[in-house]
Parts: sequence; C-alpha cells; structure tokens
Amino acid sequence: MHALLTSLRLSSPFHQIKSLSPFQADIIKTIALLAMLADHINTILLNGHNALLSAVGHSAFPLFTLIWAINLPEDSARLRQRAKRLWLWALATQPLFWLAFMMKGQSWLALNILFAYAGCTQLLSWSARWGVNGAMAGLAVLLLLAWPLTPASYGIPGIVFCLLCMAARCISAVAESRLFLMLVFVAMAWLSLPGNGYDDTLVYDLLPGLVLPLLIITAVAALPHISATRLWPRRFFYHAYAGHLTLLGVLAVMPVRL
Repeated sequence: MHALLTSLRLSSPFHQIKSLSPFQADIIKTIALLAMLADHINTILLNGHNALLSAVGHSAFPLFTLIWAINLPEDSARLRQRAKRLWLWALATQPLFWLAFMMKGQSWLALNILFAYAGCTQLLSWSARWGVNGAMAGLAVLLLLAWPLTPASYGIPGIVFCLLCMAARCISAVAESRLFLMLVFVAMAWLSLPGNGYDDTLVYDLLPGLVLPLLIITAVAALPHISATRLWPRRFFYHAYAGHLTLLGVLAVMPVRL
C-alpha cells in the first residue's frame, strides 16, 4: 500500500495551503467569508434569484474547510480545546442561524456548518486520546449530525469532505496521492450536485465549486509573503460568522414587521 501511495505522489494543494503565511491564510478566509455572505444574501434576501451570487458562494465551504483542516493542532490537549471552542461557537450561533433562515421556511432542526467542524475535530481529538474506540465514538457523533446538517450545511457530502481534508492534514503520504486527490475532487463535485434551480448546472454549480477554490488558493499562494503577522485578530471569523447571520436575520425579518 505504501509503495502504491509513493508511486502516485505529486505536488499537493494541501501542502500549498500549509505553506501559506498567516497573512495569506487570512486573505483566503476573507475571500471565503465574502463568498459565504454573497451566497447567504442571495438565499435570504433575494430568494435565490441571483445566479452569479450563487456561483460565487460555492467556493466558501471548500476554502473554509481546507483552512480549518490545515490549522488543526497536533497536540491532543490543544485538539480538545479546539473541539470545545467549536462546539461552544456552534451552539452560540445556532439561534442566529435560525433567525437568518427561518423566513425561508427552514426547519429549526437544521444545524449551522460549525457543527460539522466541531464534530470532525471531536473525532480527531477522541482518536488521539483513545485510539480506535475514540474514532468510532467520533464517527457515531458525525452520523447523528448528518441528518440535521443536511438541509443547509451539506450533510453527508460536507462531512465526507471535512474528513478527507482532515486525513490530508494528518497523513502526508495520502495528501500526495493522485488517487486521494481524485477522491477530494469527486467530493467537491458532490458538494455542488444539488444545484440551485438554474438552467446551467455546469456553469453555476459544478465549475464554481471545483475551479474557484483552486484558483483562489493558487493566486493567494503566488503573492509575496508579507511581513504582517495577521490580517485580522484571532478568532475574528467566529465573530464575523455570527455577525453576518445576525445582520441578515434582522434584514429578513424587518419587512414582515413593517
């Protein structure tokens, strides 16, 4: 098996992401945040009628997930802290998620995307602490999360993509395998398959979901390494995620109150 992986190695985009400076990583997260904002504006305020905003929005989840996976700590104690923080933020933002999407008829059972990151981080934490038994317990948690994540947070395709990115973070030989990269590519296509009701699925769903994230990562990686440590303060994106849901939720509800 090792010989097969070695023979199929090539330059991996995961290594490209791992080599980014904190400033460059923040640029990618900012682009992902803007893409997510565009997608949510289209869904919540424009009733999904803007195909361009929808297409741009397809790049948000892959970009966020790649950065999340690469930044997972190796130390088991820090992994436990990261998992705890993600669970707390997922729970704290859930009412804001309901507020933002309830006018679209979304069920109150639907969970926000932070639950997917929290569940996958928990799996890795338990696996590091208790081995196979911990990994099995983590998989059980993800299976429980799959259904409530499906309406608005990618469900099983999203979890599979998170797990693949996590595997690339933990096992360098796997991240360099052509077979593995093909699996990642298929998973990215799977994320885009549901479509948004537009006539040209290839243009508005598949191509943006597959091509835009890779183009963005390549372009940002080509930038010179600027000396600035960070573009944003630590944990800024948790606040930005909660803040944009609050703003869009208020804007969505206001017309009803008028």
